[in-house]
Amino acid sequence: MDTRTEQNLAASMTSDTPDIIPFLPYLLQDFCELGSSPDDMVGLLSEHVAASERNTALDLGCGKGVIAVALARRLGMRVKGIDAIPEFVEEAREAAAREGVAHLCAFEVGDITVEAPLESEYDCAVYGAVGPALGAPMDMLATMRKTLRTGGYLLLDDAYAEEGDPNASYPTRSSWNEMFDKAGFETIASLSSTDTAADYDEEIDRIARRVAELQASHPEHVELFERYLDAQKGEYDELLHEIVGVTWLLKAV
Repeated sequence: MDTRTEQNLAASMTSDTPDIIPFLPYLLQDFCELGSSPDDMVGLLSEHVAASERNTALDLGCGKGVIAVALARRLGMRVKGIDAIPEFVEEAREAAAREGVAHLCAFEVGDITVEAPLESEYDCAVYGAVGPALGAPMDMLATMRKTLRTGGYLLLDDAYAEEGDPNASYPTRSSWNEMFDKAGFETIASLSSTDTAADYDEEIDRIARRVAELQASHPEHVELFERYLDAQKGEYDELLHEIVGVTWLLKAV
């Protein structure tokens, strides 16, 4: 990966420095889902898209493969997942085998900024809580649109800010809608996050335990791990008070 890609990957994992990347498998070992809900994504597809229209899927930034495996197991889709972290890809392969869908899932280690432009004609593409890994929202949407056939569907997990907030770090919902239209998408449905403060507290506790362990074993990186934990806390606080997490089902037109 080049420097810019590493920076985008770090930002997608809520870190201000690529130095954290080698430690992410340890820090996130207690999590199967890395941000996106498989129930929400499978539910949106099964409710709004006919079975004949959802045969193949591409999951960019697939993490540990939870979404891809759910699409294969519950909807019978053939799924290709790409992620930059080898340990996550190996866990995804193990999950597919464990769930009996290894024949439907192909997971690869790769840089999605390089691989995404090479992919096309999928029935469905997934971009689940990957943030700026593919650049600014319009750049990301343009890239995702090219991976789909006309009439295909994008499952996008991101967030929006309330209207009228001059300090918002996320687009407003109306801004997202304008970008969807410009990028060639029609909004079919959406689901807002139902996570609570208690959910976030539990997740922060898990991360804090792993941070403490790494600080003990790598004292030279104490500040790096503390900054990562602070960034996680900041993201959860933002989700509780400033932005709304949402999963959209968009149709390529």
